[in-house]
Amino acid sequence: MLESEEKAAVRVSVCIPTYNGSTFLAEAIASVLAQSFRDFELLIVDDCSTDATLEIARSCPDSRIQIHRNNKQLGIPANWNYCLSLARGEYIYLFHQDDVMLPQNLAQKMDILSSDTTVSLVHSAVEFLVEDSAPSPPANWLEEATEDFIVDGEIYFRKLLLRNLICAPAVMTRRQMLLDLGGFDETLGFTPDYAMWLKLCVKGQVAFLSQPLLLYRWHGANASHAYRFERGIAEGLTARNQALDYYVEQTGRKEEGELLRAVSKTLAASERRVAQLDLQSENQRAYIKDLEHERDQLWAELQRIGKGWEEQRTHIENQRAYIKDLEHERDQLWAELQRIGKGWEEQRTHIENQQACITNLECERDRLLSHPLWRLAQKIRRSSR
Repeated sequence: MLESEEKAAVRVSVCIPTYNGSTFLAEAIASVLAQSFRDFELLIVDDCSTDATLEIARSCPDSRIQIHRNNKQLGIPANWNYCLSLARGEYIYLFHQDDVMLPQNLAQKMDILSSDTTVSLVHSAVEFLVEDSAPSPPANWLEEATEDFIVDGEIYFRKLLLRNLICAPAVMTRRQMLLDLGGFDETLGFTPDYAMWLKLCVKGQVAFLSQPLLLYRWHGANASHAYRFERGIAEGLTARNQALDYYVEQTGRKEEGELLRAVSKTLAASERRVAQLDLQSENQRAYIKDLEHERDQLWAELQRIGKGWEEQRTHIENQRAYIKDLEHERDQLWAELQRIGKGWEEQRTHIENQQACITNLECERDRLLSHPLWRLAQKIRRSSR
């Protein structure tokens, strides 16, 4: 729904900027609505999706949900800033369309921010949901602490310069701080969050909760995959330089800033070399995956051919058995025909012999009838009458 009238402020604004997120969006929304902490609004801001994202969002009947659709596609950082402009909560949480919050996520992070005004951001450990379509998750990416901590922001700033340890959908911060910092840099397609976390380190302390409070889905369609290599490294260097400018501006430590800038430049060169190796490894994994797919296809074809051959062999064996039965039946019929033929031949010979006997008897009869004595006997018999 899109509310036009002004509503009372809420403690937390959860924002889900979406774009073609229909596959996992329903699960993400459900996980937000299932939070133990209830005083929040859920802003779903769609960046001109072409799939069923809006229909899925509108199918969730909850008064805390507000749905907005951009008139034109803004891209990731600009859509985050639009979310920020719509939010009314004291605290803000930019959540991903494909991740899952665990039930205590909002409550535990809000407790940190509300109990200590010096904390500028709080983040937590995450668990990965690795889909089959995804490459391997990058190593040494997230904060590895096994205990909760609150640390001075400048200390964490230096640590964060070496590598980004913060998973973006695990962060809760203060909305006004983001506004004071001018929102996310819209020229950074990959690292606007990294640049913002570095600046927030300068603004205050950083808190970390070692308990995983969300499930981070790593799949083939993650937007970050496209930026992992050369572009991501270049933008990472830009983000660090911007943050260093802000750090020097706020602290006045120019010499330290120059030293950290040199470290950042050296780090970028090292990251390029690592990225080249990662890309080669990624290509090799893709090649192996293609080979495995081809192997599976060949195996399936062999099984199909084998099954067909087995069926054909069984058919041939059945045909042979049928032919053998026919041959046996033929032999039986032939034997019966021979037996019948032999009997018929014997019967014919018997009939011919009988016929010859009859012929002989008839000849004998005719001979007797023509004998003079037979004629004399006939005359005597007639005269006696």
